[in-house]
Amino acid sequence: MDAKMQLTNRKQILITLGLIVAVAALLLAFGRSLLTSATDFGFIDANKVCRISISDGERQVQLRLRSDTWYIKGDRVAQQERVADALFALQMLQVKYPLPDELNEAYRQAQGASLQVSVSDWIGKMRSYSLCLVDTMPVGAVHAGKPYVLEVYGNEDLNIFSLLDANPRFWYKTAAVSLLPSQIAAVTVEDISKPDRSFRLSLDSLGQAEVEALYSEQVFHDVSSDRVQRYLSYYHEVNFERYATNLSTEDADAITLESPAYLFTIEDREGVLRTLKLFYMPVGDDFDDFGRPTKVDLNRCYLQLDDDPHLAVALWVDFDLLIKDVSYFLTK
Repeated sequence: MDAKMQLTNRKQILITLGLIVAVAALLLAFGRSLLTSATDFGFIDANKVCRISISDGERQVQLRLRSDTWYIKGDRVAQQERVADALFALQMLQVKYPLPDELNEAYRQAQGASLQVSVSDWIGKMRSYSLCLVDTMPVGAVHAGKPYVLEVYGNEDLNIFSLLDANPRFWYKTAAVSLLPSQIAAVTVEDISKPDRSFRLSLDSLGQAEVEALYSEQVFHDVSSDRVQRYLSYYHEVNFERYATNLSTEDADAITLESPAYLFTIEDREGVLRTLKLFYMPVGDDFDDFGRPTKVDLNRCYLQLDDDPHLAVALWVDFDLLIKDVSYFLTK
């Protein structure tokens, strides 16, 4: 009797083991694709990444890490915060669900505008995949695998495409001017619509300042040194928001053909001139008889650095402190 029970127990154990093996095989057969893809998008440690490559078919950018600093195509320093944000999003990228079959055709069409992204460490490639938008949803595929709708874990509303771009200018540092007061020899501010507010502030080799009202050509020597120094300190960190990478060459040319709203000319002690031109950002397609927009963005403007044909987008608030008139500097 005991022998029969032992035999029965052995059979039950073997049957149970067989079922476990069969279930495991089924999971591997039918679930391997989803499980693999779900773990192949994000990666474990962003601190190990030393190279990021992004291509959209027409443009390509390579970001490389050297001595704890990210560079673009050689020796141009990238905007470190922007690279860090992109790495964080890529690290947390995960599968939300497989792309529904009814969107396969839309996905096929969207692939023509996809981003090819690869992330590498010092040993070699860590991840390589394509990303595109399908019906406003971020969709990705590892190599030529099955497409999945993606999300950034913990930041489900974050648009991954706002952090990735194949245009090198997207990654440039966003500093328009970065000068200490002691480095500045003169600043000229021209208010095109109100020329009576335009002025030139200049300092001699001893740091003595004078202000000229450009409209009346009147020169003032009795100026407040505290206000002069405070004003010059504003040029230590003048930033813009981003480069207008989505603006066509034709549209950029049309904008710069118009007179700017403000023109800043900064001369340093080495005699190097830097010009900043602020242009109104049109809202809508309504223009007056002179070709000027009837509605403009009150928060943002276009910025041209020197004669660079590629415009940037700036916040008006970042330039408010620079827009003064002569009365600001006069001793009271």
